[in-house]
Amino acid sequence: MRKTRFFYGYQFLLGVLLSCTVLMNRALETRMEQKEEYLKAAEKQASEAQQEKEECMDSAAAEASGEEISGTKEDAQETPEDKCQEPSGTQKEPRIRVLLMDTGYTSYYHPSVSLVCDGQEKVYGPDSLETGAPPVTITPRESGIQITSIQRQSGNPVYAGSLEISRQEEGYLLINELPLETYLEAVVPSEMPSGYQTEALKAQAICARTYAWKQIQEKKLADYGADVDDSVNDQVYQNIAPQETTTRAVRETSGKILCQNGEPVEAYYFSTSAGATSTNVIWGAEEAASYLKSVPCSFDSQSPWSWWQVEIPWENLEQRAVGQLEKEGSLLDVKVTRKEESGAVTGLEVTTEAGSFLLDEEYAIREFLSPEGCMITEKDGTVTEGGTLLPSSYFQAEETPGTSILLTGGGYGHGVGMSQNGANEMAAQGYTCEEILDYFFKDVEIQEISRIK
Repeated sequence: MRKTRFFYGYQFLLGVLLSCTVLMNRALETRMEQKEEYLKAAEKQASEAQQEKEECMDSAAAEASGEEISGTKEDAQETPEDKCQEPSGTQKEPRIRVLLMDTGYTSYYHPSVSLVCDGQEKVYGPDSLETGAPPVTITPRESGIQITSIQRQSGNPVYAGSLEISRQEEGYLLINELPLETYLEAVVPSEMPSGYQTEALKAQAICARTYAWKQIQEKKLADYGADVDDSVNDQVYQNIAPQETTTRAVRETSGKILCQNGEPVEAYYFSTSAGATSTNVIWGAEEAASYLKSVPCSFDSQSPWSWWQVEIPWENLEQRAVGQLEKEGSLLDVKVTRKEESGAVTGLEVTTEAGSFLLDEEYAIREFLSPEGCMITEKDGTVTEGGTLLPSSYFQAEETPGTSILLTGGGYGHGVGMSQNGANEMAAQGYTCEEILDYFFKDVEIQEISRIK
């Protein structure tokens, strides 16, 4: 009986093992079949994707070979770069549309446009395009697009990206569209000397990127189809060609902006302080923005513009007062009525025989006291011809009625946010770009654009 039980037990175990082996073989065969089907599907998908990419590149190359393309505004914004994007899921680099002003930055409108690309010149005169016709887009060129009808500090500027030309009743509008980072490579050297310290240039790049990104979001120039213009209204762009040091600063801070609580701030900056910085209160805000603060700044105290003096003829101010009041009358008095804690003048009362008026905004005060046609003496003894704005609103006034007004002041620019010369000296003393920004702004952090919702 024991032998019989052992025999049947052995047979049963052998049967179970055989069944398991058969099942495992079938499962293996099924997995092999599934794998073959997956590989065939993947190979087909890759083949279709490659064919689609080749067709896209062929189409883009054919389009780029032409000198220009016309169409609706939506069509004009689409370039070969846009048409051949990476597969879905990759991060698309932000782009910016820059409205180019005429020589001297006096108008958005151009009476005519002349440009050179690929060695060929093209001129758009009064009769080249009809008013309101679809824009013409010059597609990106490897050597850039040079606009010979515009003059900048570096000569006739050359632009990366595409150029959109549209005809309006007032004249031609020119919009340069390009990647944000490429734009910044032409902004930073135009806003800060390329010979400045690396950490100062990096701080400048972060401020410039933050400002540009915020303007893209706010769409203040949407009526023109642009995000920013290329003047001091926003940020000076392509006044000086990209430089190695500034390009490196842009690339080393790529995508980084200044935020507070996850939101981009208005990262203001200016040339030189008068010993302290200001907030947006000087522009009429009831209280300072939460990310702005007034801080003492002695870092730039040796800069030429940290002290200046200019004498303005009385008759110059009298003419401006007449223009303001639209009434004839002799100028009697120009009086400072209010100063902020930082020293910025935010109240200027002008009295004439025909009446009086109060200027209570930094820009308006600097414009009224314009030293245009006068000579300004800087701290180091340099004498410079004045422009349309007083160097800053940090000044003391000494009147000689009927003769002139002597203004003794300090600083260059509005004085809000980061002092560029202060930042440069801080960098020379070993401060990092993060420490520089933290000094001039309040409760801010540096974040990546890609992480901002």
